[in-house]
Amino acid sequence: MLSTFIIMMVTIALVVHQFPILVEAGISRENAALLVSLGGVAGILGKIVTGALLDRYKPNWVGGVTLSSAALAFVLLLEDIRTPSLIVVAMVINGYASGTKLQICGYLTTRYAGLKNFGLIFSIMASVISLSSGLGPLLGGISYDAYGNYNAFLVIGMVGSLISGYLIFGLGAYPHWQSSSDDSDTGRAA
Repeated sequence: MLSTFIIMMVTIALVVHQFPILVEAGISRENAALLVSLGGVAGILGKIVTGALLDRYKPNWVGGVTLSSAALAFVLLLEDIRTPSLIVVAMVINGYASGTKLQICGYLTTRYAGLKNFGLIFSIMASVISLSSGLGPLLGGISYDAYGNYNAFLVIGMVGSLISGYLIFGLGAYPHWQSSSDDSDTGRAA
């Protein structure tokens, strides 16, 4: 839950603030809009590719690498580093990572919390997602107002992405869910 809160907060903030970041970097408004849409396409691909990877490889590794990779997008957008080509790479990376967050959260929630109370558990997760999605853009704006640029926000986003990925890497083995006779009729785990 903490990993989801952190990654949603920083990446949603980046999605909301990416257009002004790009314009501030000297990119025309038309090209900035094109780059933002490129991130959307990468997000769709992220959902598909990560879904396939979660089915084939260790989910905590897939999730950890994917969420940690968002840190690179934040670094590439820093004022002293960004170039037009690095901005394109950053938009693709952030788009990809943004497209995977809910899939990783949903997949791992079923594995670690089981299905018996999935509705209740994931509704709590959805509340956390909503809170972080509202809080992140606000904090990104506050950071810009305080410093006059997005560098502090981008550094916080980089650190947050790495922490989020680390938390997923550190997940232990799945619990072993046993079915009871009452739950076997409905296909739910105990």
